[in-house]
Amino acid sequence: MRITETTSHIRAGKHISINPDLSYRIKRMYRRRGFSNLLKMGHCAPAVMQTILDLGNTKKEWLVRITAGLPGGIGNTGFECGGITSPLIQLGLEHGLSAKNDGLPMVIYAGHDYVQRFRECNNSLLCKEILGDRRVPLPCIKVVRHAPEFYRQTGCKNDIRAISGEAKEAFSLLYSHMCANCFHCSHTVLKHLGETIPVTQELLDGTSGFIGGTVFKGLTCSAFTAGLMAIGLKLGELENSYLRVIRMLATMIVGGNALADHMNKTNRLMNIGNRMSKWFTKEFGSTLCHEITQCDFSSLGNVHRYIEKGSLNTCKIIAEKVAKQAERIIVAEGVDF
Repeated sequence: MRITETTSHIRAGKHISINPDLSYRIKRMYRRRGFSNLLKMGHCAPAVMQTILDLGNTKKEWLVRITAGLPGGIGNTGFECGGITSPLIQLGLEHGLSAKNDGLPMVIYAGHDYVQRFRECNNSLLCKEILGDRRVPLPCIKVVRHAPEFYRQTGCKNDIRAISGEAKEAFSLLYSHMCANCFHCSHTVLKHLGETIPVTQELLDGTSGFIGGTVFKGLTCSAFTAGLMAIGLKLGELENSYLRVIRMLATMIVGGNALADHMNKTNRLMNIGNRMSKWFTKEFGSTLCHEITQCDFSSLGNVHRYIEKGSLNTCKIIAEKVAKQAERIIVAEGVDF
């Protein structure tokens, strides 16, 4: 059964009709496809992205490649789970930066709606908390099986489930300030890389929700995330082997280095991303937006202080440095980085 039987399928930048009440049969289909993709790809973000594309009968390999460095919590740092980042890319493709009447992009509402659904199922947004101290990442199975259905159930209505009250006012003020200064965390990085990667409107739309540390939640710096996605776009490879994934899992079970580059085609980008995160932390103190900016973007008072202190200038510097580092990695094809 095609996804078009339960929703009107989307193409990038166009409206989606949400069906929040997916039948059990449809959910089972989503979950089976997600599990199958995980078994032959081996990592969360690429498997979730591939599943969403499969269910929409869409063949856009570049969308899977840009997720290659995101497993393990964006560059294997343990932060946002790949079950969040891949659906957020898809929500960006649907909405871009089209805004509601309050000026706040719909992708921010949709992102918060999705994140709430994800948290209710997995009790956290962070890879390291979802996995705990398990040697074998069994929770990843649950994440990958359920993420596509949460994505299909996600909307961007202006309601309390998504964003309301002071947070909505604070996000709107911050976004207005960024627009006035021609800045968007991920877009600024990508535009700096315009001579290194193809910066298409689809790429900009897909990264629209990576702003303010992932839809203004203050998590992983969205400039860092964009740099890693750009590297994935150019250097990412896709694993497609049940046998290789089984070998990787067996290596993990016995305590071997299952994340070595040769064990899985995605591993190389994860490892490049992890090394890049160490460079970034050395430069800026942390990969987390709220630690770098010392700002809770859901607080109106915090946002006013961020604006008054001219903190956006720091974010611009970060974006420029990330773009230069990403370009170095791409040009060197990740060798010896």
